[in-house]
Amino acid sequence: MVGAASVLAALFRAPLTASLLLFECTRNYDVILPLMASAGVASLTGDIVEKWLDEEERETDPVSWGDLATRIYETDDDICIPPPDKSAEK
Repeated sequence: MVGAASVLAALFRAPLTASLLLFECTRNYDVILPLMASAGVASLTGDIVEKWLDEEERETDPVSWGDLATRIYETDDDICIPPPDKSAEK
């Protein structure tokens, strides 16, 4: 049961909810300390893995937010206003 609460805490990033849910199911005070420890470790592990995967995905992504902000759009549409040309200011 402690493992089930740990998985719930890791997936939903809610260690307190997982701990309370399991305690309500078992009504066993002896399980509270290992339950809180495993749910906390599982939640932290999930956060670390998610951050690591996001950084890896960001490194392999060919387009970054900086590229999108400086891209010049070549359209005839009056609604789209291209960013000012910085080379003309010099």
